[in-house]
Amino acid sequence: MKNILTSALVLSSSLSSLFAAEPRILVITEKDTFNGLMIAADKTNFLWRETEKSTVSRKQSRSNATVYFVQPPEFTEALELYKSRNYKDAATKFAAVEKAYSKVDEIPGNPSTLAGFYQLECFRRLEDLEALNAKVATFQAGNLLQENHKVQYELYSVFWDTVRGKAWPRLDSIASDDKWRTRKLPGSLRAQIAYCHGLALEGMEKWSDALIAYNNAFVADFSASEEITRKSAENCLRILLNHKDVQLAMKLYPTEDYSDDSNGAALIKEATSLLKLWDKVLGAGEKVPDKYKVFLKFPPKKG
Repeated sequence: MKNILTSALVLSSSLSSLFAAEPRILVITEKDTFNGLMIAADKTNFLWRETEKSTVSRKQSRSNATVYFVQPPEFTEALELYKSRNYKDAATKFAAVEKAYSKVDEIPGNPSTLAGFYQLECFRRLEDLEALNAKVATFQAGNLLQENHKVQYELYSVFWDTVRGKAWPRLDSIASDDKWRTRKLPGSLRAQIAYCHGLALEGMEKWSDALIAYNNAFVADFSASEEITRKSAENCLRILLNHKDVQLAMKLYPTEDYSDDSNGAALIKEATSLLKLWDKVLGAGEKVPDKYKVFLKFPPKKG
């Protein structure tokens, strides 16, 4: 793929294969600014042509050129599916875009690499960790441009793959390390770390600590990380429903032995607050599972 930067091969290619999936580019050099379509690229040069009808290709050194890609329409279509939370179809579409533009994947910010990254994001949001792990193993992240994307790629191996292996004590140790605990990160990345940490703590049956971690997850970025927010809230409700103090409080509720000041009553009140927040922001448009509505049957007796 990387040896197609010879004019002989370009000229011998059929027009249909030569002109397919050529991204539009803007190129800035020390002496000039031009736009066109990129035909192919390697580590040192790239081939481009001025228009779709042009049969003349030109060779440009990468050493003195900055390349900006215009978003291909196929990528835009995939991104619309992604934004509408149709991650399964979006992943398929991004995979096709990644393959179609792979001949320019040596250039930073190219549509092939970016499509591959969003395919990874689709797998993460679907929590298809086997597919995520397989894709991470082959993905070349070196040409990602955005720092947040680079850190996200790091999270795949450090956190999500550890979740996949259910290595809970190891994940607890990683999430508690100052390298990640005090690192300045966007809310979406911080929410992922807190959510993964919550899974680890829950797996270790550290219920109270898990509740704190899940709360941190949906507080960190509830406006954008919809899957993380919803799953964290639902995991909190599950922990609370199965908590021994909650079960005891529900059992004692019809009797005089029930107390609004008990730990179980306090946890029921916390769960009821979560249910109210679910409808407003945490549920991301999905209805809360019916089994958690049971909390509403146990309001405080005082007042």
